[in-house]
Amino acid sequence: MTAELTPESTVQATSEADPLPKAEPETEPEPDITPVAEPEGPVPAPLAFRDCGQVYRCAELEVPADHANPGAGTVTLELGLLSGGNPGTRIGVLLVHRGGPGGDMSDFLGRGAHLTPRVLARFDIVAWNQRGVMGSVPHDCREEAEHLSLLDQSPDTPEEQAAADDAFRETADACVGSLGENASLIGTTQTVNDMDLIRQALGEEQISYLGFSYGSLLGLHYADRYGPHLRAIVVDGVVDPALSNEEFLVGQKKGLARVIDDLFDNCRQDPDCPIPGDPAEAVEELAMRVEKEPLLDVQGNVLVGPGEVRLALLSATYDFDAWPVFYLGVARAFEGHGLMLSTLATRFLERVDRGSFLSIRCADVGRMSQPEVERLNQRLNETSSEISWIWGTFTAVCQYWPETEPLPVGPIRAPEASSVLVVGNRGDNATPYEWAVSAAASLDNGVLLTYNGQEHASYRRHPCVTQVVDDYLIDLVLPSSDIECG
Repeated sequence: MTAELTPESTVQATSEADPLPKAEPETEPEPDITPVAEPEGPVPAPLAFRDCGQVYRCAELEVPADHANPGAGTVTLELGLLSGGNPGTRIGVLLVHRGGPGGDMSDFLGRGAHLTPRVLARFDIVAWNQRGVMGSVPHDCREEAEHLSLLDQSPDTPEEQAAADDAFRETADACVGSLGENASLIGTTQTVNDMDLIRQALGEEQISYLGFSYGSLLGLHYADRYGPHLRAIVVDGVVDPALSNEEFLVGQKKGLARVIDDLFDNCRQDPDCPIPGDPAEAVEELAMRVEKEPLLDVQGNVLVGPGEVRLALLSATYDFDAWPVFYLGVARAFEGHGLMLSTLATRFLERVDRGSFLSIRCADVGRMSQPEVERLNQRLNETSSEISWIWGTFTAVCQYWPETEPLPVGPIRAPEASSVLVVGNRGDNATPYEWAVSAAASLDNGVLLTYNGQEHASYRRHPCVTQVVDDYLIDLVLPSSDIECG
């Protein structure tokens, strides 16, 4: 199972900001927008945002179902708007994406889109549910995808392997059956074109963009295709567009393994860590124990099986503050109490819609053959990790996906885009720091901001990072060279 790409909730940093190199504000030139390849078809009608009982306002936008064939019907996207403060100080529109794929805009916008008050006061903040998420090309396979998440994905008996194969097929059938013809039209390429129609429908010649995790992939592809329409762009927790699916999954597993090792080492070095014995061995022992005798609630339902142990550990890797909770949850599970681990596992499943995540990933990867899946699994199994059973892959679902045009793989230059601020976290679990380094190096106008932290993504985790990002979004000020924080 691939760990999904989405930022953790806002973390308020308390340490002092690191000193920044002096940088003069860039003089903002008169707009000189060179023509770019717009999606074919009519210009969309202006968006009409309305009250929808949320802290944000809502609108819908009808876009071509297939941008390569504008006459082949339409799909409807859901959008949300947080209006900025004083119109006299309004800079423009900041389009934001929380990551995933599969993350719903509702909670994200409800929490202020993870932005500081300083940014919220200067921009109209716009988010959207991309194709395949919630009502924007809906599907009906979340239950099957969550069931798949809880299976033993390192089967060691023919019966376990058969159960896994059946679950892969059943999940694909449910997703493809509910998506219909749209199963091949919910990928990243179509969504990037949707983004420019959103810009047009907002009546903006230029927009600013902030994308977290998978949202970085959207932003980099948008910058490459529609660069002149970007005033500023920040990508945080970066997915390198040059990675093949195999390189992505192997690299992500390595990054996750590093964080898991750190999590266990932290417990080993703490004399008060409640896990009995070596933490890695204890967690593996617990997973084997609950495979034979799951922990049940008072109604007799399974609280903790091996899947819940795995997902609880994954959940903890996203948030350093959750490490002590995981340690205590493991200790309590050995005593027969599974509520803490069950809660952590549920929190992981609630991060994104698992059905959306799978569907969009398969649309981007394209149909895979069984030999391709077997080779990928072999490479994943060869990738070292302190506990080998922690990683499986949903890519096997893509064996049963209809033919689709995969997302192009290769380095992105974005030669016509404004400076791209690329933010990488050395301790990132889901988007390893190396990806930010390589993506920034490929860009014609990339600036790398490194955070020496632990957790997924970096913005608002340290005041130095926050200052650099906010200064760029608001004043178009960037350090003259790459910078480190923390």
